[in-house]
Amino acid sequence: MSDDAALSSALGALADGELVDLTHALEEGVPTVPTHARYGHTRYESYEEGDVACHYRLTLGEHTGTHVDAPLHFIAEGDAHYDISSVPLDRLVGRAATIDVTDVGPNETVPADRIREWEAEHGELTEGDRVLFRFGWDRHWDTGADGTYYMEEWPGLSEEAAAYLTDADVAVVGCDTAAIDVSGTEEFPVHYELLGNEVYIVENLTNLEALPPFSLLATFPLKIEDGSGSPIRAVAIVE
Repeated sequence: MSDDAALSSALGALADGELVDLTHALEEGVPTVPTHARYGHTRYESYEEGDVACHYRLTLGEHTGTHVDAPLHFIAEGDAHYDISSVPLDRLVGRAATIDVTDVGPNETVPADRIREWEAEHGELTEGDRVLFRFGWDRHWDTGADGTYYMEEWPGLSEEAAAYLTDADVAVVGCDTAAIDVSGTEEFPVHYELLGNEVYIVENLTNLEALPPFSLLATFPLKIEDGSGSPIRAVAIVE
């Protein structure tokens, strides 16, 4: 497809499609990996205090809320696409496949056969696709003590499934859990498999139930020099 045709197709999707927000709102007390910075929102100027403008200081980690992982997050050495500022933007926007795995229970993993079964029903994954796994885990997302279980016992991908996706040369793998590796792992095989093959990871998604088998997805990060990841505003466009 030519650049003009691709642009026309994208503009047509925007005009005719529905935007679906796949992003959790950032607010104090959202679930956070214990070793990561907690989210903070501190008022610095306000109208009530006589200031001419209003603004807040944000305190957050690169992997706070809905975010994307760059290879630097787990891979000690890399090439030109190693950190988040150098990730090619065209890898982060395009066709997405959404696979429903809500029957996968706590601390369980998705085998490669589940992906093959989905392809048999909906069509094969192609090079450069983005693949989203809907576990339904976002139902546990909440602030404070109410969100504690979100960071416990979440399901994930098997190493076999991750290898299947890298063999398919997909661009992004996403999930509505705290991490793409299953809860409790100390080896992080899926992170190493995906990020080691420049397959970027998007975590803490929400609203995946609103997506059909295929949609258009955009997951653009902040341009953080030497960044291991970045919070994003993940948006899908569906017909």
